[in-house]
Amino acid sequence: MSERIIVADLDEMSVRGACHVAEIIKRAVKERNKCMITLSGGNTPRKLYERLATEEFASRIPWESTYWFFGDERHIPPDHDGSNYKMASDSLLSNVPIPPGNIHRIMTEKPDPPSIAAQYELTIMKVFNLAPGELPVFDLMFLGIGPDGHTASLFPHSEALQVTKRMATANNIPETEDWRITMTFPVINESKNILFLVAGEDKAEALRQVLEGQSNPEEFPAQLVRQKRGFQLWLIEKSAAASLTK
Repeated sequence: MSERIIVADLDEMSVRGACHVAEIIKRAVKERNKCMITLSGGNTPRKLYERLATEEFASRIPWESTYWFFGDERHIPPDHDGSNYKMASDSLLSNVPIPPGNIHRIMTEKPDPPSIAAQYELTIMKVFNLAPGELPVFDLMFLGIGPDGHTASLFPHSEALQVTKRMATANNIPETEDWRITMTFPVINESKNILFLVAGEDKAEALRQVLEGQSNPEEFPAQLVRQKRGFQLWLIEKSAAASLTK
């Protein structure tokens, strides 16, 4: 099941998104005494993260029962301005009472990307108490879309698109000459809730291809987000929605 909402700007996106996130957290904690969340990076979610840290929302959320992960990360130190962890920490995680042990970042200061991915997979297995071969089920996963149709760090024509037996993988991106550590589509598609945040006119054509185009996931990897169950909410800023016809 999915829903699309066109919003006027990032302010409206942040309010609608924060309300949605708060309800998911409260429901998960009520049902299972915990909520497992995967964050995305980039500029689009920052205002939503900041909104969650305001008194209006922070006072409504049982932070001590939340566990935080990252869908992808560049191979850079955690204090680098391009770090997804740094952005999330500055805008949200360091501003609310989450126990430090509940925040599970990707250890990208280490030298070997494949080893970093393998270690993150072990972290996920430990926190979720998984047996070999089992996949985690996140209560909420934040995702976005790039102008090229990528999501997380699952880029067009990259080797990570073919990974089906791993939870996390190292993905070399020749276009940007860097390594990314990313969760894989099998993990993404187990999520109970996915929140897509898409903003900017540079995303308009890719978004149209992902939502309305013919199946071509090698070119537009976000087409491979196909949950087995659960709910998918798209919050789309109006300029990003300009090419949609449905």
